[in-house]
Amino acid sequence: MNALREKLNRNEKVIIGMVHLLPLPGSPKYEGDMEKVYEAGLADLRALEKGGAGALIIENFGDVPYAGENELINKIAFATMVTRLRRQTKLPVGINFQFNDTETEWAVAYCNDVDFIRCEVFAENRIGPNGVFITAGPKLMRMKAHYNKDVMILCDANVKHTFAIAEQPLDFTIESLIEGGADGIIVTGITTGVNPSVDDVIEVNKHAKGLPVFLGSGINDKNVNEYLPYISGAIVGSSLKKDRNVNNPVDVKNVKKFMAKIK
Repeated sequence: MNALREKLNRNEKVIIGMVHLLPLPGSPKYEGDMEKVYEAGLADLRALEKGGAGALIIENFGDVPYAGENELINKIAFATMVTRLRRQTKLPVGINFQFNDTETEWAVAYCNDVDFIRCEVFAENRIGPNGVFITAGPKLMRMKAHYNKDVMILCDANVKHTFAIAEQPLDFTIESLIEGGADGIIVTGITTGVNPSVDDVIEVNKHAKGLPVFLGSGINDKNVNEYLPYISGAIVGSSLKKDRNVNNPVDVKNVKKFMAKIK
């Protein structure tokens, strides 16, 4: 069975630590050294393992500004990093290829032992600094049918760094996620490191019909206990980094401090 699904079935609160990759080939800030990208990613992976994280998600964090359509070299570089890093851990592993490039995510997940992907715009139409993003659910679920594998699809509702092209009620969005085949719902604040309110999370949970709900931004060791009763887990980046700066490496001391609040 899917390793993330197994943890959720045991009612574990799954803390998913971020492995933020340095800029990859094809992105504006790539520095010309793929081995440096790998070593930095591996160091973060090891820190998350040592600190007790329950899972990890690999993301092309350094490829700003993100594109809706990525160059082939960027896709191959990301796939290479996922393949190499996946071999280094037994933790459940997810991937997120910015921004909302779900076709690449599914292809990479299918060809590797990946447990879940993140889809930012599954059942909405949204706009932001990275462009206009049309609902990816119909195309993604058809791809899953053609290349079927037990990979969970975690979907955002009102994803950070974007705004709705046309507003739709939250309960309608969540119902559309469920109907479309999402395996979990992610709730975020407006930007990275900013948390949604507890009431926002409770509202999502009310409509989720038992689907796992994950907090996707702004959670830390000081506020985590406010959210734990209403979530199945969280995706954690900034608060696990050195000096809690999202651009720094993962700090194993911060991971341990955070995980001590979970256990």
